[in-house]
Amino acid sequence: MADAKNTIKLESFIGKATVAIDATGRTNFPKDFRKILKDEAGGQVIVTIAEGKTLALYPVYEWNNYIQYLESLGRGTDVSKFRTRITSMAKLSVLDGQNRISLSAELMAYAGIGGEVTFVGDGKRVRLWAPEKYSQQIEVISPDEEKQFENWF
Repeated sequence: MADAKNTIKLESFIGKATVAIDATGRTNFPKDFRKILKDEAGGQVIVTIAEGKTLALYPVYEWNNYIQYLESLGRGTDVSKFRTRITSMAKLSVLDGQNRISLSAELMAYAGIGGEVTFVGDGKRVRLWAPEKYSQQIEVISPDEEKQFENWF
């Protein structure tokens, strides 16, 4: 049995799970991902837009780090517009007693998410995908992509 002092805790989101979304935009935050949330987050997460018409979910402490990164990009017109899009679309959600988060209709429309959502671990954040988009863009790999991926293993 491992000594509790020597146990290493996983601190990044890994894996994937597809879950239903109810009519009000509530969805269960997958159990394996809940294990990664630090107590200091108090169940608070931020969901905003991300690359490829997906969403990104950040524990509140990682969101604060991301905001610092955005601030470090400077104040040019393009950067300012990007930062404003990210922050204006961001929504705070707090896990409820049934471990659900809420997604706004605006965010779901942006990502094309309907009755189900696929949560995908992405290090310090979780990406939220429309399941069919995830299947088409991630699960299907061309021979050229497979060759490129071999260089990154």
